[in-house]
Amino acid sequence: MPYAITPFPARAALLALLLAIAAPATSAPAACAPATMTLPPGALYPNGVARAADGTLYVGLVTSGRVLRKRPNEDWQTFFPGAETVFASNALRLDERHGLLWGNSPDFLSGGKPRANRIYALNVADATLNRSLPLPAGEMGNDIVLGADGTVYVTETKGGGILRLRPGEPKFRMLYRDDRLTAPSGLGAAGIVILDDTLMAIANFGTGRLYTLSYGNARPALTEITLPRTIENPDGMGLAPDGALIVLENAISSGQGRILRIAAPGAAGMHHIEVIREGLESPVNVAVTPQGCAFVTESRIRHRLLPGHETEVPDSFHIYQLPLPLSRAQ
Repeated sequence: MPYAITPFPARAALLALLLAIAAPATSAPAACAPATMTLPPGALYPNGVARAADGTLYVGLVTSGRVLRKRPNEDWQTFFPGAETVFASNALRLDERHGLLWGNSPDFLSGGKPRANRIYALNVADATLNRSLPLPAGEMGNDIVLGADGTVYVTETKGGGILRLRPGEPKFRMLYRDDRLTAPSGLGAAGIVILDDTLMAIANFGTGRLYTLSYGNARPALTEITLPRTIENPDGMGLAPDGALIVLENAISSGQGRILRIAAPGAAGMHHIEVIREGLESPVNVAVTPQGCAFVTESRIRHRLLPGHETEVPDSFHIYQLPLPLSRAQ
């Protein structure tokens, strides 16, 4: 049978398509188009955010223990209503391998009888409480990161330390403590990200400085990441697929919250601060997918923290989805 001869324009179009498929990506997939998700009425002050591989989102609330869940193409639902020992749901981190959703429950804005600061874990299968671990008196958790084996690392914000809980251990132990991770405001060590098997990055919320901590040896060492300016309240952090550090600039005083990108955070020398997005009101937590899609919670809680702003109560709260810019090497 005769062979069909493809006209030159069609062959050129086909070649262009193949080249486009083979070319390195410079941004997240089209499925991660910028989007704004509005939380249902009564879902106040979002903080913790985690995303499952199937696209399910979990969002925790600062002033209650509620955790919301949104499955793809479904509405928001209450996944966990809170409990006596879970009165805040901050810094959610999902361990899909072990079926656990970890969260931080700090007694941050109670205004009443002091309660023990805790780290908890929920069973994803049925939303029941799996772990509820009180921290020692005077210690308050801030952010959480999970190791590949399920080890839980928590920034202890008052004393400037890193807590560690290995699988099977009954309680958290202090991995590292340093005065450079404290702050006069009482909110020091905040966002935490594992860069590799021996290095993690930590933000100091109060001083505006970022550090790397070499933790894979007998003597952990803290090194400041050199930046052209301090960051106004660096809070939640994430790691982009290209190894760049994603930092949320909470900016309590100015109200000019931003999403920042810092390439090669473990390298020596001065680092450039790239602004990915600005104009946010107290962004606090971020989850980043392996494909480079970021989900950011905007807490809008400044009026609870700044005298004279008590009447500026927000009428809605949002989660932002956005593709992260990636290096050409990706």
